[in-house]
Amino acid sequence: MRSLTEEDSKRITSLRFLLIVFVVFIHNNLNADNAINYYHLAFNEPAVITWFKFLVTSVLGGAAVPLFFLFAGYLQFCKQDSYPVLLKKRAKSLLVPYVAWTVITVALFFIAQSVPQLSAFFQNENNIVRNWNFTDWISLFWVHNEVYPLVYQFWFLRNLIVLVLFSPILVLLARKLPFLVIVGISLCFLYGIPLGFGTALFFYMAGFFFAEYDISFFKIADKIKWVEFGILFLAILIFNIAFAEKIQFYGINTLISCLFFLKLSAIIVSKEKLFAVSHYLAGFSFFLYAIHTPFLGTSLNKLSFQIIPLHGAWCLVQFIVPCVLCIAIGTGIGIALKKILPPVFAILNGSRK
Repeated sequence: MRSLTEEDSKRITSLRFLLIVFVVFIHNNLNADNAINYYHLAFNEPAVITWFKFLVTSVLGGAAVPLFFLFAGYLQFCKQDSYPVLLKKRAKSLLVPYVAWTVITVALFFIAQSVPQLSAFFQNENNIVRNWNFTDWISLFWVHNEVYPLVYQFWFLRNLIVLVLFSPILVLLARKLPFLVIVGISLCFLYGIPLGFGTALFFYMAGFFFAEYDISFFKIADKIKWVEFGILFLAILIFNIAFAEKIQFYGINTLISCLFFLKLSAIIVSKEKLFAVSHYLAGFSFFLYAIHTPFLGTSLNKLSFQIIPLHGAWCLVQFIVPCVLCIAIGTGIGIALKKILPPVFAILNGSRK
C-alpha cells in the first residue's frame, strides 16, 4: 500500500481551487436550448464561442469532479484509517456541511420567494418551498430534481458518502477479484449507472488501485509532453465537431483532461509564489464549491440576462463575467467568515484547512 508523499499532497492541494473554478464555469454554461426554451431569451451565439465554452466546460472542466473522486479515494486508502475513524472524519467533512448548506439554501429560497422584488427570479416549481410535501423535504438530500439533491452540486458529496460507507466491501472485492472489479468499474464509467455513480465509482476505486499497487498517477501524467496534450485536445475538438450528437467521447475527454491537470500541478508546485497562492485558496475551495450555486450563481446568472445582450461577442461576456463575480464574491465571503466567525466557517467548510 502506497503512503502519501509530501509531493503528492502538494500537487493535490495545488489543484483544489483551480478545479472548483472550472466547476463554477460549468454551472454557468448557458446553451441555446436553455436560453430559448427555458428562460425564453433571444439567443444568438457564434459557433467559435460555443466551442470555446465547450473546451472550458466539457473538455477541461470535465476533469474537475472525476479528479476530486480520484483524490478522495487515493487519500483515504493511503491514510488507511480504521472504519470507525474514517466514518467520524467523513461525518465532519461531508455529512455536516451537506446538511448545513441544504438548510441554508432552503432558508434563502424561502426568503427570496417571500420578497416581491426577488420572487420573480426564483419561480422554478420544484423549488417553491411553500408547496413542498413530506416527500419533497426528504428528497432534498437525495434526488430533488431527477438526479440531483437541492444543492445540486452536492451530488458529489452524496455519492462520496455512499462510497465511503461501502468502502470495506469495495476494498474486499477489489483485493479478491481485482481484474473483475477493474472491468466492472470501467463498464460503469463508459456506460454510466444512475445518479452519476458510474463516474464516482470508477475514479474513487481508481484511487484505491493507485494506492494499493503503489502507482503514482502524477508520474504517469508527467510522461506526456505538452505538445502531445495540444494534439489530443485539438483532436477532441475536431471529433466532437464532426460527430456531435452521434458519437460520445466523454470517457476519452475526461481521462485526457485529468492527465492534463495532473501534469499542470507540477508547474504550480515548482513556482513558489504560485503554489503559495494556490495553497491559501485551497482552504476556501470547498466553501466556494458549496456557496456558488444554486443561490449565488443563479442570482448573478439571471441578473446578467437582464444586463448583457445574448448575441455575438456578448455571449462570451455573459459566460465569463458572472463566473468571475461568483468566484470573487464566494471566496470573499469565505475569507471574511473565517476571520469573523471561525467556528461557523469550520462547520460550513467541513473542518477543512
